[in-house]
Amino acid sequence: MGSRTTGVTSFARVACALTLFVLTALTGCASGPPTAEELANADYGTPISQSDAQSRAQSWLMTQLKDPLSAQCNWGPVQRGWTRGAPIEGGSLYFGYRMEASINAKNSFGGYVGFKPYVFMFKNGDLEHVWGQQELGSGDNTTPYMAKLK
Repeated sequence: MGSRTTGVTSFARVACALTLFVLTALTGCASGPPTAEELANADYGTPISQSDAQSRAQSWLMTQLKDPLSAQCNWGPVQRGWTRGAPIEGGSLYFGYRMEASINAKNSFGGYVGFKPYVFMFKNGDLEHVWGQQELGSGDNTTPYMAKLK
């Protein structure tokens, strides 16, 4: 009986160690800022004006929010920049014109959810990517993270 418990415990330790190794390897391969070479070769596309960026972002939000007419938006400036995707999504680098925003809108129950961060990425005048804060977990035990929404 003791050897079976020891075998299960050993297997659990090996499985845990292997999982940690893989997660560390994935995170290490796709994190941090771009290298000097990546920055030198980056294609940001053509600039977009603040008003055009806000208009495109608002159009996208109209299709995504439960009550888009209730949206309260605090827009940051459009700046040339980059964003790295999550390691679980391959950690890709996205270059373009970035606009950060804080958005508050009503949920299905008619209550405001509170301001949540969003990042809008434009390239050649088009809204190419959007990241927004999501919650992992439920109830009082949640962890916020930035999910790729578009």
